[in-house]
Amino acid sequence: MSDLISIAYPDEATARRARSNLVSDVDGGLIGVEDLVVILHEEDGRVVPVKSGGQGGVAAAGGALIGLILLGPLLGMAVGGAVAGGGGDQMIPERFVYELWDSMAPGNAALIVLVRELTLEQVLPHLHQPGHVVHTSLSDEVDAQLDAAIGR
Repeated sequence: MSDLISIAYPDEATARRARSNLVSDVDGGLIGVEDLVVILHEEDGRVVPVKSGGQGGVAAAGGALIGLILLGPLLGMAVGGAVAGGGGDQMIPERFVYELWDSMAPGNAALIVLVRELTLEQVLPHLHQPGHVVHTSLSDEVDAQLDAAIGR
């Protein structure tokens, strides 16, 4: 089972530091991460992924898996105030999307991490940057979709 962990920060620089700390520990073999991305809630209301200088030893490149399951619903929140794809067909719980959105005012950023076989408590110490945590476990169906997306 996979878990999606989001940590909201007051600005992009703090989220980037948290990402850098985590990638450093991934590269050092201290923790395994499937995917990660920093997103920014821009002043005009848009939610955009922040380009990185590389993801080190992270299995997937640059938030592609997270984008598959999360960025669509967040974009729906940005433009219309409702989770995109309503009606129960979302890949992640609406509660997660709403709580993440509510934790990010314009100008704020979040680090989003996709992990397998790790707990929230095992991931947070590697960030070295406290923030507002939003967490959800993904269903076996979503795990299968993620595996198919990366050819597992």
